[in-house]
Amino acid sequence: MSLNLDHLHAFLVVVEEGSINRAAVRLRRAQPAIGRQIKLLEASLRTVLLARSASGVAPTYAGLALIEHAKRIFRDVADAEAAMARAGTEPAGDLCIAIPTSLVDQLGPLLFLTMRERHPLIRLTLIEGDSHRVVSSVRCGDADIAVLPDGGADPSLHAQRCGRQVFCFCGAAADAELLPSSMLLADALSFPLALSAPPNRLRQLIDAAAESIGAEVQPVLNSGSSHLITQLVRQGKVFTVRPRIGLAPTVVDGIGYVPIAAPEIVRDINIVWSTARSPDAATEAARIILQDLMAGLA
Repeated sequence: MSLNLDHLHAFLVVVEEGSINRAAVRLRRAQPAIGRQIKLLEASLRTVLLARSASGVAPTYAGLALIEHAKRIFRDVADAEAAMARAGTEPAGDLCIAIPTSLVDQLGPLLFLTMRERHPLIRLTLIEGDSHRVVSSVRCGDADIAVLPDGGADPSLHAQRCGRQVFCFCGAAADAELLPSSMLLADALSFPLALSAPPNRLRQLIDAAAESIGAEVQPVLNSGSSHLITQLVRQGKVFTVRPRIGLAPTVVDGIGYVPIAAPEIVRDINIVWSTARSPDAATEAARIILQDLMAGLA
């Protein structure tokens, strides 16, 4: 037994019209042709589907059972056709996005989940690193698009401003409850700090801000491991200074964030891509999502 979709469609129209003649008019076919399709369908299913009378036709018990199956089949066919149409127009293929380490916790999980939800045909790679690695990845083509602190003045990159980071004094959640709503930089520097080891753009901004008030940065730990610093801060062993997008003071994942003042340390965040290559559909889709997510974080 094999179902002919054309025969099945004719059957549904006949049932809806209650007449083979009216179904023929609707389908723009000759009445005998429609009657022949119904007979062929009944023969293939080995059952009578329509009860015929002088007033028209009505589905038999078997016909009633077939109606729901037929509707479901055509819904599935329509869904399949729509999916194939999207496959030709939706962004697809490999895409690499570079994210600075300072934004991974806030942006990384959201970016992955949103890309999967909106564009499941894109195969995503995420690169994490400092600003230097992010820029190098975009310039050499390893990354198609990136989020970059500053970066607006680099002639090799297109840049679209998408947010601003405010530098915060960070400590364990329990300690954060005892801190003011903002903290002077001079006071922050008096705590035992663990900071990114120089040379590092984030560290350079902290050092420059300290120099502007005649202070010196003397951390108890210089480290290239953001993960290590996070663990020590959560345990209450050290404090640190980190940039954050959005409201502060706040406590997130066991770490309290208190904005630094006098001087305030801030930096713009840009979405960047290479001027040497035209963005494809997947890159453009990522740009839109990054813009949306960064606006949401702010």
